[in-house]
Amino acid sequence: MKKLLFIAILVFVLTGCANGNERQSVQFYMWGGDENINKYIDQTVAPYVLKEFDIELKRVAMETNDFMSKLQNEKSVGRKEGSIDLIWINGAAFKQGKDNELLSGDILSDVGNSQRFEQILVVTDSGEPIDGLEIPWGKTSFAFQVNTENVKQPPMTIDEFTAWIQKNPGRFTYPDAKDFTGNGFIRQLVYALNPGQITGDPSIEQRQKVYDYLIDIKPNLWREGKDYPKTLQQLDQMYGSNDVDFTMGFNERRALPFIENGTFGKSTRTLALNGEAITNAHYLTIPFNSPNKEKALQVIEALTNFPMQAEKLKSDVWGDGSVLAVDQLTADQQEKLKSIESTGDHYLNEWESQSDFSAEMIQLIEKEWRDYVVRP
Repeated sequence: MKKLLFIAILVFVLTGCANGNERQSVQFYMWGGDENINKYIDQTVAPYVLKEFDIELKRVAMETNDFMSKLQNEKSVGRKEGSIDLIWINGAAFKQGKDNELLSGDILSDVGNSQRFEQILVVTDSGEPIDGLEIPWGKTSFAFQVNTENVKQPPMTIDEFTAWIQKNPGRFTYPDAKDFTGNGFIRQLVYALNPGQITGDPSIEQRQKVYDYLIDIKPNLWREGKDYPKTLQQLDQMYGSNDVDFTMGFNERRALPFIENGTFGKSTRTLALNGEAITNAHYLTIPFNSPNKEKALQVIEALTNFPMQAEKLKSDVWGDGSVLAVDQLTADQQEKLKSIESTGDHYLNEWESQSDFSAEMIQLIEKEWRDYVVRP
């Protein structure tokens, strides 16, 4: 009798597990080049979704191009159930996903209260209509970080910047244009070298000014422009080691957590060249063959709710901008965000936001940079 009872209990437990009562995991594929972002996911978000939704969030660090290629390959061989539940993308990667039907569909309709987002962020991504295929996660501006201990009078204009590079050979470089930040640097130069002329994607004449400029400064770059950091992470390491005096990136608050943890020196300050900064958003979406769409949506809900958005805005966490519409927040929530956003004397100047270019233009700039600047 006891043996039969034991078997019955065992069958019940195994059946329960088979019916999905065991804890489920969400595989979150994302660029992993920023230690503070990784810590935010692993030490803040993962425990939160485990407690609130009983979901084990597993961060998988991979270059965006690589996991998009993985999805493209799975699509081509007809793999209906993949291994990726959730991805972090924007710009060219989003357009690739949309054009090749690599995304799950209209997920904006599946999240609760889509009005909580700044509505401009759910319309287009680098000029491409979003159509509900991705959910805004954060927004940032392109800015430079400078070591003010070495650079006593940081250059604020393109002319001052050029003069500083010429007088300080080897102390400046930028990432390869395949890297999103390296490409962003070139796009920022398009604005700086064509003041008041950019109203969309730049013309070939406007882009050529930038390539000519990059060729001119090449001999005064780190390693005389014969080599470039492959990634922003490499440039940050060079900056932290005092090999160069500038780094850069899409996040005007990005230096603050690095200063907090000692990666960057306390003399690091942030500026925008010519008082202009390309501003864009980054997004979350679900692949077409996600094996766990329902749980991935719950993780998106967590990543975009007020507590998680407020936490990632903190300078000692990530410093990434909130995507929540201010008029949808309570007075207390608005006050909390305002107090978190304060950066003291960290910014050396103010700037106007400038629109980013289309995904096609970003890809074209990478190719042209290699053809005109690197290969000659």
